[in-house]
Amino acid sequence: MACDPLTYSGVDASKWECAKDVVRREYGIDIGTDSGQASERGFTLQWNYDSSTQELMVHCTGKPFFVPCGTVNGRINDAAANCGISG
Repeated sequence: MACDPLTYSGVDASKWECAKDVVRREYGIDIGTDSGQASERGFTLQWNYDSSTQELMVHCTGKPFFVPCGTVNGRINDAAANCGISG
C-alpha cells in the first residue's frame, strides 16, 4: 500500500546531504543518487531531488499493512525537520 507523496521546497545541497545522512543512520536506507528507490525492512521509498528547483519529493510506495501512512509520513517529516526542511 502506498502513502501520499511528500514534497518539500527550499532544499539546498546541505539540507539534502543532511537528509540522506539521517535516513541512512536512522532507517538503514542508503540514498546514493538524487533520484531512486530503495527497500528496507518492508518499506519501499522513492525520492527525487531537483537541485535546480531545490525541490525534494519522497514517496513511500510500499509498507507493512499494519503501519499507518500517518506514521510513515510523520517519520519522514520528522527526519526532514531535523535538517531544517519543511513541507
